[in-house]
Amino acid sequence: MHAGPPVEDKLSIRTEPVPASSATGTVERNVGTLLLKFASGPLVFLLLYVAPYEGLSTQGRAVLAIFGWMIMWWMVEPLPWAIAALLPLVLFPSLGLMNVNRTIGLYGQPIFFWLMGTVLLGYVIQRHGLAKRFALWFLARRLIGGNIYRLIFGFMLATAVCSMFISDTATVAMMMPVGLSLVYYIRTVGGIPNSQKTNLATFMSLACLYGAVAGGTATVVGTPYNVLSAGLLQTLTGRSLGFVNWLTVGIPVFLASLTMFYFVLAAFLRPEVPQLPGGRRFIDEERKKLGPLSPAERATLFVFLTMITLFILPTLAELVLGRQHSLTQWITTALSLYVVPPIMLLLMFSIPVNCRKGDFLLTWREVTEHAPWNVMLMTTSAVAITAALAEFGFIKFAEGLIAGLGLGRYSLPFGTAFLVAVAANTVTASAVTALFGTVLIPAAQLVGLNPGSMAILIPQMATGTMLPWSGPAVAVAFASGEASLKDMIRIGIVATVLLAVLVAAIHILLAPFI
Repeated sequence: MHAGPPVEDKLSIRTEPVPASSATGTVERNVGTLLLKFASGPLVFLLLYVAPYEGLSTQGRAVLAIFGWMIMWWMVEPLPWAIAALLPLVLFPSLGLMNVNRTIGLYGQPIFFWLMGTVLLGYVIQRHGLAKRFALWFLARRLIGGNIYRLIFGFMLATAVCSMFISDTATVAMMMPVGLSLVYYIRTVGGIPNSQKTNLATFMSLACLYGAVAGGTATVVGTPYNVLSAGLLQTLTGRSLGFVNWLTVGIPVFLASLTMFYFVLAAFLRPEVPQLPGGRRFIDEERKKLGPLSPAERATLFVFLTMITLFILPTLAELVLGRQHSLTQWITTALSLYVVPPIMLLLMFSIPVNCRKGDFLLTWREVTEHAPWNVMLMTTSAVAITAALAEFGFIKFAEGLIAGLGLGRYSLPFGTAFLVAVAANTVTASAVTALFGTVLIPAAQLVGLNPGSMAILIPQMATGTMLPWSGPAVAVAFASGEASLKDMIRIGIVATVLLAVLVAAIHILLAPFI
């Protein structure tokens, strides 16, 4: 048997030693960069604390400065988000703001378990193959046929529907192979070399990203920072957002943004082939590989439908029985927005999918590996520090600040949409939501805009799409290698501007109905 070339030749391994001075210089630069990252947090704290404020108490100034420190560390990441989120536990007692027991009490937020339940249900839907089955079923619809434009729009729509209930990052990671397999098939049938860059491949990869972004705006479970904003609303105004409340504006934004994204992509990236040769056959073959519904898929479908039913049951009871009916009031209390996800956790851990092996829909080992611990602690701490800001008079201070800018009921949504859109391409979505939500939710109430509308608008605009480092979903899409940085930026700028206009206009129209 021919042994082939040496491994060194295949991998082009460099055997020459790296100069000691070069290695030392690299280490020194890395240490210096890390020290600068650590120093950025205390520097922001000092700048915010000594800045001239009028109408904000000393305690409020200190809490705001700590919040700035946390956000800076979330941006530059000298530590994991979850560890940076523990700063108030150290700084609140040491600065005399609150004792440790009261500080720990701020972290007892229901949002922690809400995120845990919804994200893990999304993981179960993906892991057991139900989401991929749905996507392929959708793409096989006769309406799509062999037209490449209808196929891509159908792919975007299927991705968006998955993203309504699964995080945008997980959705992109799951759907990107489906989309690119279609591209490779078309290339093979059409005689196009796989190494050749095509508009079709770029169109498909960005369609996956933008479909996931549009779907994440539709429901309160679409992204983790949707529920973060809902938690901020409850902390700052005492009002809670229900599942149906979000849908009131979420569905119009979803439909408008998905359509707009599609036409923007189609305008920039005209596919080389207008028809999909034998595409239906390819999709049918992929569906056949999945076989019939497995016990795990059936159990997952049951849990998912149960979640949807429990989310909308309070609204249905109110419509049928009336708000004052005793059963309606009991259902509303027993099935509040934060109660349903823990019920889902109980079901997923209790339903067996293979009795002989003792397998369940979800195991604790999977939870330790796939639960978003970083995001859960980060989000919980953001809501906690918002509660502290509210206690020390920050809301009145923010209202005075916004009043001085002269923004009104109609200009505030547009200003917010553009401001959040710009920030979301440089700062993490959770940090953007926490920062702007703390200031702008009270501001909406001040100018006569429904604060619930503002709490939905902010996370809808908080997903960056222009730069690969804007967020994990964009990074996954860029990592496919089919979209160039130039295409991502030029299309992203146009799509972001149009999205800001659409979202702001829809909220102005529908805010009274939320």
